[in-house]
Amino acid sequence: MFALVCLVQSTQAAPFDPPTWRDSTWDYRSEDSVDIRSEVSWWKVGGVGALTLSSYAAAYVFVFAKGWWDNDSSHFHMENDFEYALNLDKFGHFAAGVILGESFYEGYRWAGLSEFKSYLFAGLSAMATHIAIDVKDGYSPAWGFSIFDVLSGTLGGFLPMAERYVPVFKYVDLKWSYWINSTYFYDKTTHRGEAVFTDDYVNQTFWASFKPYRLLPSVVQKYYPSWLAFAAGLSINEKAMDFHADDADRRREVYLAFDYDLEAFRPQSRLARSLIKYLNYFKLPAPAIQVYPEFHWFLLYPIKF
Repeated sequence: MFALVCLVQSTQAAPFDPPTWRDSTWDYRSEDSVDIRSEVSWWKVGGVGALTLSSYAAAYVFVFAKGWWDNDSSHFHMENDFEYALNLDKFGHFAAGVILGESFYEGYRWAGLSEFKSYLFAGLSAMATHIAIDVKDGYSPAWGFSIFDVLSGTLGGFLPMAERYVPVFKYVDLKWSYWINSTYFYDKTTHRGEAVFTDDYVNQTFWASFKPYRLLPSVVQKYYPSWLAFAAGLSINEKAMDFHADDADRRREVYLAFDYDLEAFRPQSRLARSLIKYLNYFKLPAPAIQVYPEFHWFLLYPIKF
């Protein structure tokens, strides 16, 4: 789907490129200041569908099957795993939904659907994807169908739509970072076959990144770097992945860090804007401090050294 994004942005020309992309008082996300007239191309719709199915097949073969779906099958059952990773996995499902939502949006937009319909169907497609995954999990003896996992992924799938139409997202971004500082998950995993990095929540941090520049009065903005943001992050310690550990040892971790608002550079090329849009979902290394449950500082978190 990412290849499709590049193709879309390099071939579909906008009427013009406004200099205030996602920076005006009324337009928070649109690639263009006015919506492009919708002309649905059914062969493009078919291409999006074929690429989607191919992506699902590749994900099953290279990720899901070796991670947990190779387990012996069981009768369908539901399981809301509230103790697993202290619920940080719900953030993981949300982040996966975001990437799915962005990718589906690009595909539907390329196929000629209107901006609003593209966002709407992208969110619904992300929801359908999570339902399909969790239905399969429902037949695994080690897992189960979780309505809260589906809900988290669905909310993530609709985040791109919210970023386009809800003003508050002009001032805050939701991000994700990952770096293998600990091999605890890979050493202790009981999954059959190879472990999947998406389940390694010990090394993942989920962030809310705030952009002060966009809140400052214009007289102050000229003295403040528009790209400088501040983020609050949530992660877990190693024991949080151990169901047999004492509750007192299973702890969440809270971080504060500098961040970069890549959209502040306001690239005018649609290809560049798409790349920036995806990159801005990832929290790049920056100075940070851990404020809970202990105090530590890191020069380039999530890299701990």
